[in-house]
Amino acid sequence: MDIDHRSNPGFYEFRRVFLKISKVFGFQKDSLLFVFKKVRYLFAIMLCIANMIIYGLKVNMAIAIVGMVKLEKSVASDECPEFGDLSVKQITDMEGPFHWSTTQQGLVISIYFAGYLIGMFPSGYFADRFNTKLVLLICVLANSILTIIVPICASILSLLLFVRFFMGIMSAANLPIVNVLLGKWVVYEEKSMWVGIIYAGTSLGTVISILTSGLILKDLGWEAVFYIHGVLPLLWCIVFYCFFEDSPENQKFITEEERTLLTTTYGHRTPQSSKMKIPWKAIFTSVPFWALIWTNTLGNFCWYFLLTQMPLYMNKILRYDIQSNAMITCSPYLMNAIINPLIGKALDAGRNKGIWSQTTARKIAVFISAVPPGIFLIIIMYSGCRRILATVLLVLSIVVCGAIFVGHLCNQNDLAPNYAGILMGITNTPGTISAFILPALVGALMEEGHTFARWRIVFWITVIAQFLAFLIFVTFGSAKIQPWNYPESGDTNLEQMGERRERT
Repeated sequence: MDIDHRSNPGFYEFRRVFLKISKVFGFQKDSLLFVFKKVRYLFAIMLCIANMIIYGLKVNMAIAIVGMVKLEKSVASDECPEFGDLSVKQITDMEGPFHWSTTQQGLVISIYFAGYLIGMFPSGYFADRFNTKLVLLICVLANSILTIIVPICASILSLLLFVRFFMGIMSAANLPIVNVLLGKWVVYEEKSMWVGIIYAGTSLGTVISILTSGLILKDLGWEAVFYIHGVLPLLWCIVFYCFFEDSPENQKFITEEERTLLTTTYGHRTPQSSKMKIPWKAIFTSVPFWALIWTNTLGNFCWYFLLTQMPLYMNKILRYDIQSNAMITCSPYLMNAIINPLIGKALDAGRNKGIWSQTTARKIAVFISAVPPGIFLIIIMYSGCRRILATVLLVLSIVVCGAIFVGHLCNQNDLAPNYAGILMGITNTPGTISAFILPALVGALMEEGHTFARWRIVFWITVIAQFLAFLIFVTFGSAKIQPWNYPESGDTNLEQMGERRERT
């Protein structure tokens, strides 16, 4: 059954223009047409782009700040002197107007995560209780506008800190909203694959932001980084507002066949879920939920360590210059964008063939994201100045750690799709603690200089957290829909359906 293009001329025109542009790049109509016949695929792509936007706007400050501040002498390192002083190379014509100390510079970047932490639980509640489409629109639109006004506020540090803090608050809604929309727009049999594709946007956004920020900074100045990155997401807002709805039940541009498929799939989140009473007692007495809280808290250590501290380690210990550091840092995130969907597809295939259950699939993903990176970090700790070995293992650590997005970071939707936003808000609040604890810890430890001994303290904390996260989830974790997902129905058939799904 096809979409009636005569009754939807706007959507038909959108499709026609997209296919015309795609043809210029060598894509054939037949290979792309299936996407437009499946609105859920288009919706998933829009969520992927939303993740790209939020994560891209999250990291561009780390690059732009190089052109915003007066250059200061860096803290010395006595390790690996055979690599020379490439780490302290600076491009003097990028020197900016602001006299910020290294502590103030760190605060400009890290205060974002403080807002992110504070906003996580409320945004999870809003994602579950209100129109999810509008909440996501507000999230992206607010980040876009706040990014645009950064150059205006930068001359007053306190005002800039407030903007960055508020930006973190507004960004916190992103993951809870995406989790809620997964429960509405993803078919159970395709779940892990599309989760991988949607969350690939986090890696793509990071890569694109880092690369384009550097180019814009060099050619147009630091102000242009925020103006260009802030304006482009407005196009996404227009398309999302015009062509997509909160749920398949309300979507205009969709076939009845696909609407029925989505609304009858196992674990579908109903529109009435926003009015359901929240079973707080059942949630906080649920063993799988507590396993998820601890896995989220401990399992995110490695991801945030590599995201925030890997460039510093490569700069101060391995002594890579700025350009080489940026290129190496980007490469694993680009690989993540390809590998995560493949992991998700493999997990779906194994489950659909009856090789493993959904719970086992999640535990496999948690193993991939926790154990191999932990082993790699141990080797790096004691590899000394073996630069190539350490670099390769750091890159591989990020690649495999990215499996968190098809592991514990989507487990909220497994346990209770009707409360996925609230669960994400609760679990990701402690899960974000490591994002600002680790930079502060590294800053305090390295105040007198960067040494292998001091870095090993941080490495061991991260490794222990990873191994504990895996042990907790493999012992107590689950991907079965919990009975309290339907607190008002009292329908035991739903729980029995979950048991059958676990065995198939």
